[in-house]
Amino acid sequence: MHFSIPETESRSGDSGGSAYVAYNIHVNGVLHCRVRYSQLLGLHEQLRKEYGANVLPAFPPKKLFSLTPAEVEQRREQLEKYMQLVL
Repeated sequence: MHFSIPETESRSGDSGGSAYVAYNIHVNGVLHCRVRYSQLLGLHEQLRKEYGANVLPAFPPKKLFSLTPAEVEQRREQLEKYMQLVL
């Protein structure tokens, strides 16, 4: 099984919320889902509780301010690498 995050999408928030970046997760080359950074962070936290912090790779850090396009790309690459290492 191969996980990849080949692209991102800028999305507007639900019910007038702020805009966010969605990460398109592909499994074996097929789009599986679109998720927010916070959802992946939640997955990381659950895995950490279940398996311990020493087993998991480092998770890309949270930023306080909006990301530039270059930072979005860098985070996409980091999240893709994280997902591949967790698998």
